[in-house]
Amino acid sequence: MTVQGLWQNEYGSQMSLAAYPGGLVFGTYSSSTGSTGKYYVVGWQQVAEPTSAAGQPVALAIDWHSITGGQGDPSWNWTSGLSGQLSIQNNAQQLVLAHAMVASSDFPKLCRAGTYIDKLIYQRVSEAQPQALERPEGGAAAADPLAGTWQSSDGAVLLMLQVQPAPDNMFGWVSGKVQAGGGTFIVEGVTDINARSSGLYLQSVSITALTQAGGVVAYGGTLDLRSGALTLLVLSSGATAATATYVQTTAGQLSFRRIADGAPD
Repeated sequence: MTVQGLWQNEYGSQMSLAAYPGGLVFGTYSSSTGSTGKYYVVGWQQVAEPTSAAGQPVALAIDWHSITGGQGDPSWNWTSGLSGQLSIQNNAQQLVLAHAMVASSDFPKLCRAGTYIDKLIYQRVSEAQPQALERPEGGAAAADPLAGTWQSSDGAVLLMLQVQPAPDNMFGWVSGKVQAGGGTFIVEGVTDINARSSGLYLQSVSITALTQAGGVVAYGGTLDLRSGALTLLVLSSGATAATATYVQTTAGQLSFRRIADGAPD
């Protein structure tokens, strides 16, 4: 059992996910709220399957630039980080995720720039393998402001990131590594490579990692293009019993400074 298949939340939005060896998850998201369109999803799931005694931690990142075209709006520069677990609730599969929507700009009549927190509950619609659902190959690593090595202000976390443009430069794929808690983990995520050309001073970013301790983490926030400050909300999730999902995810915040430029080797 994995997160592979089709999921729908209480708003009617759907995620179509494919699971790959090693825990990588890739898919698309179709929204029914606010802007409508289809969006790329990338993230991780723990390998151990869920039971009633322990769920399966999952972390996802979404870029809100629609891949099906249409009229753009401020949300096309935004990203989201989600973290939680797939659990067995009353003999049914349920995906419960803490959601941090990173709004890097104002959206008139909807919201101001900021990071918005929500709890999303997804029910499985189908377990079928999505057809023709593969992560597209990005171009060469870009000289993006996010690329480089970043250290948290307390020295406990090190991010080594590179950015590749998605087709048509819709957004950037983020890959690399994170060093935290004595381990080194692979990073996958997304960022808004069009922030500066869109006249914004905040570049949204959401990245995910699978930890060796049996958990997952989603980092979501912004890179301030004026000051160079990278500020990320950290959503860390572990497996809990089905009756204790209310303690599955903790939230924190980290600020980072760049200690080396360019994509790491």
